[in-house]
Amino acid sequence: MLNYNHLYYFHTAALEGSIASAAQRLGVSQGTVSEQVRTLERTLGVALFERQPGGLKMTEAGKLAFEHTTVMFRAGERLSEVLGHDHGRLPRTLRIGISGAVGRATATHFLLPVLAIPDCIPSIRGGDATVLVRDLRANELDLVLSESEPPESALEGLEVAVLDRTKLVAVVASELEIADDWHDVGLVHYRPTSSFRWDVEAFLDANNLRPRIAAESDDSLFLVEAAARGGYIAFVPSSVARDPIKAGRLRALATVTPAHGGIHAIFENGTSAELVRRAVETLLDHAREE
Repeated sequence: MLNYNHLYYFHTAALEGSIASAAQRLGVSQGTVSEQVRTLERTLGVALFERQPGGLKMTEAGKLAFEHTTVMFRAGERLSEVLGHDHGRLPRTLRIGISGAVGRATATHFLLPVLAIPDCIPSIRGGDATVLVRDLRANELDLVLSESEPPESALEGLEVAVLDRTKLVAVVASELEIADDWHDVGLVHYRPTSSFRWDVEAFLDANNLRPRIAAESDDSLFLVEAAARGGYIAFVPSSVARDPIKAGRLRALATVTPAHGGIHAIFENGTSAELVRRAVETLLDHAREE
């Protein structure tokens, strides 16, 4: 098994470039450093250094090991910093998942107030709404922001707070001319798991619009670029469309108000996690101020 001391002695020797300098830094004998490094080499079954008259030269295996030990010991330094806080107010990680259809621009607008919560370090990742809710149930996430509310059958044990009702804007490149029924242009559509998909479908049917489906994606910023640079139609949240329209990259064709789509905060029902409650209340307060 790997020994922490062996790794630390190797890491110090790699930093110092010689056994003598490493021993001086560690306050031990050169023989101790040499033995620790050789024991690690025997454990790993590889040579980590080439011993040269001018000092130590890392082998390719040594360079790879050094990359890993650097991450390890930086993490250890960070742990020491974190635990140096008042133990009654240790920073807490808030794991937040954001669905692609919410959009990075929209999510930023809503999440900025969360960054100001004292003793809270948000850890944010994107993904498919269905996967994010699954990870929420598996306790791999604390909070999910999604454009879709889970179906009734999947709501057991979860609470949902509606933060905003999103408006979708149908956009195309400013210079693109298309037929009245859109039959001559491709639509980059939402995936079937997104509630926006069915709001867009209803709008198209109601207005006898017949674009061909060119692709499917829930990433609103990709949809913007597909419309601006690829010559497609896309329906994107108004907050995401605003700047490219203002810059002249896109023009708006229509606006859709989804019946159910929006930004939903999803979290465990009756959660005792005080930090999650604070985050949801912060998001709701921010939404009411808008």
